[in-house]
Amino acid sequence: MAEVEITEAEMKPKRFNPAMIALALVIAGLGGALLFIGFRKDTEKMDDAQRLQEQADIFVLPKAEQIPRWKTWAKDANADPKLRQEALTQLALLGDEESIQIAINALKDPDHGVRASAAQVLAYWGKDKAADGKQPLLAALKESESGDRRQILWALVELGEAQVFNQAMESYKIGEITTVQRLEGGRAFDPLKVTRLVSLDELAGKAGDESSAVRQLVATILSEKADPKHTEVLIKLVKDPEIVVASEAAVGLGKIGDDKARQPLLDALSKADKDTRSKFIEALRDGIGGEGLVLALDTVVKEPEQRRWFQHKQLFDMIHRVADPRMGDALVKWTKVADPHPHWKTEAGIALAEIGDVRAAKLLGERMGVEPKDIYDKAKFWQADKGGHLTKTDRSRVVAARMLADLAVIHKGDEASLETIRENAEEPVITWLTSRPQPHANGLRFLAAVGSKKGKGLIRDWAFPSDPLPEEGAQPPFPDSYATAQSALRYLGWMKDSRSKLLDQFGRKDDEKMDITQGGLEGAGLAMLGMALRAVAYGAAQGLAQWGPQDDTAVEDKLMEFIEDKLWHEEAREAACDALAWTSNEETLAKVVERVGKYASSKDPKDQFIGACYAVTLSRKPIPSAVNMMVDLLQPSLEVGVRTVLGRAIGTTGLEGNEAAEQKLFAMLENPEMRNAAALALMMGGSADIASRTVATYGAKDREMALNDLKDMWYRAFGYWSDEDLDRGNLYRYVRNAHAIARVKIGDAPQQWAITRLQAQFDNLEYDNGPHSETRVVLRYRLRKAATSGDEAKMTGAIETLKFMKEQGTLLALRDEKDPVGSMAREAYHELMNPALSADDISHLEAEEKEK
Repeated sequence: MAEVEITEAEMKPKRFNPAMIALALVIAGLGGALLFIGFRKDTEKMDDAQRLQEQADIFVLPKAEQIPRWKTWAKDANADPKLRQEALTQLALLGDEESIQIAINALKDPDHGVRASAAQVLAYWGKDKAADGKQPLLAALKESESGDRRQILWALVELGEAQVFNQAMESYKIGEITTVQRLEGGRAFDPLKVTRLVSLDELAGKAGDESSAVRQLVATILSEKADPKHTEVLIKLVKDPEIVVASEAAVGLGKIGDDKARQPLLDALSKADKDTRSKFIEALRDGIGGEGLVLALDTVVKEPEQRRWFQHKQLFDMIHRVADPRMGDALVKWTKVADPHPHWKTEAGIALAEIGDVRAAKLLGERMGVEPKDIYDKAKFWQADKGGHLTKTDRSRVVAARMLADLAVIHKGDEASLETIRENAEEPVITWLTSRPQPHANGLRFLAAVGSKKGKGLIRDWAFPSDPLPEEGAQPPFPDSYATAQSALRYLGWMKDSRSKLLDQFGRKDDEKMDITQGGLEGAGLAMLGMALRAVAYGAAQGLAQWGPQDDTAVEDKLMEFIEDKLWHEEAREAACDALAWTSNEETLAKVVERVGKYASSKDPKDQFIGACYAVTLSRKPIPSAVNMMVDLLQPSLEVGVRTVLGRAIGTTGLEGNEAAEQKLFAMLENPEMRNAAALALMMGGSADIASRTVATYGAKDREMALNDLKDMWYRAFGYWSDEDLDRGNLYRYVRNAHAIARVKIGDAPQQWAITRLQAQFDNLEYDNGPHSETRVVLRYRLRKAATSGDEAKMTGAIETLKFMKEQGTLLALRDEKDPVGSMAREAYHELMNPALSADDISHLEAEEKEK
């Protein structure tokens, strides 16, 4: 290869043109910038599918592993903006306080959506923890655009930054700041927080502002404080031509309540047209509560009578729904001063019972002794309700008896209150029961709950009718005496009477080989006899359940023998399984776990029924010592219905602190046959972390149908509420886990169905649902007591549950308590009145409830 000759000139250092050097540097710098921008754009190019997959991968992790993953994205200035916003939100909702500083840093991000989310995070943490965010927020406000201005403004309001008051007011005028959402969903805007930035007197000076929005805000705040010195301003505002202003001012006048304030309010209500009056009344309900609605009763027209009736009905419907425990005195006074129609006196008594006020007994007792025909007029067609004309229905007394029973349950153990209830209502209820062709179960429940000595003998007679059982081949109608016996047996057990005769009912089938299962009754001429036997066995089982634990094993032995008799009616045996939960000790219930395995794994449908029945026993009463046995029992070989009930039993018992059981169940989520039963157990019984992770696993494409089934299983799991669920903390756990599940997103959709469906079952609490069941009236009263018990865990759980149940009146009452109860109740009330939206459709489940 030839050598290349290098000349001397070529070996000398070359001189470079400075201009050329500068140009080269510019090009290099531009290249670096382009490289950086290219890198950012590459990361920003993460498409929706990739982003959603990353979110799904994080949601299934334990909380301790989720947090660092979310932090990585929240801190990454080059990350996809939507993913960064989600990361900021999730860190706050998971309670990671480092999210405060991360959010402060994110206020400098060029993406205004990221800035908006950062501001929401700082608002979420509030002024006690996020005060360092004030100056960065003020700086961001100067650069804000339409996409983040309102969130930044609201965050500054939450942090108490007074200098943004005027800007916040301007934003309020144009309806901008009122649309800001809380991190967890629902409107964040709270007028009280805006006006804390200035004095009340300064605010009152804006009562004549040309903006109706400002005048409304002034009326709202002055009404909240209700200081008599602002009466004149409120009188002016209650006459405002804008109803949204006038109705808010009405609240303040109602709270002040003296003659000077009261008369302008009554005048405004009396002169209002139908629509305007409704808005006034709604404002009184939402701002004052029950006392505001009772006040409005004084404005009901005298004539025409039809209109008078409907105005009363409108108000009492609201009074029942709000159930404000503070309205007792006002309601009792109204019944004495107004001397209303007996129907409305009864409604007042029902409303008093709904808040646990023993003065209800007098009003309801009076109504129990009056026949419908004596107080209603057929010619007045408006005297009707959903059951038809009130002359043709005894609904008022049926409801009154139910309320009296709830009142007695509420005051169980308070002998003075029970004696007051007995004095006023015992005799009228007995008269009502004995004057009917059949005594109503609500009346029997009242006599049992109130401990009526006079009623016990009557219930005993109804429980054991002298009429013989129907003969084989007997034709309809079914004998009334045996329909009555079913209810009476339950309430006789409640009164702890005639145990041996209750047990005898399981032996009333003389021919042991007679098949009175549902299938056996079809076409065999045994329908009337079989259903009579079913009625007494069913009632006896419920009576023993009400009785509770026994000193010996005679009841347990009899119940288990009966449950395993394959020729008795299935419904009676299911009632026995319920009873077994309440009469047995842990040793016996541990045997029940073994029997579930023995019978449920059989291929014989009759054995599988017994296994499923025993599984119901385990779901009624938790057995903490048997949780691991139940988890091990959950196998694919079990019939699907048994697996579901067993999952519910595990969930009812609870899993917190039992990490091994949680992990076993979580592993089962990979098995399609086991998935939903294991998921139900984890959602009901696990920690908030494991409950949310469980639902996150359903983000996989092949699990959409399973998720739909799981949603329905979650709803149906709460068809029965035990009176021990509150004491065990079960209700608090269910509510907490529903909120945790709602934080999870499948795709971009929050799983709000967990909240929606649990709330729907709370709405179904109106009636007694079997032995040891809880009604809404009783639960509401107990939750209010728990909230003021002084126990921090109970206080928090009770207030959160009351919000979940939409108990407006109780939360309004709790707002009057000293902090921390008062402040927590105020926040809960705001969230209740500004809920997160949900598109969950449960119409098919509501149809099921109606069929029941």
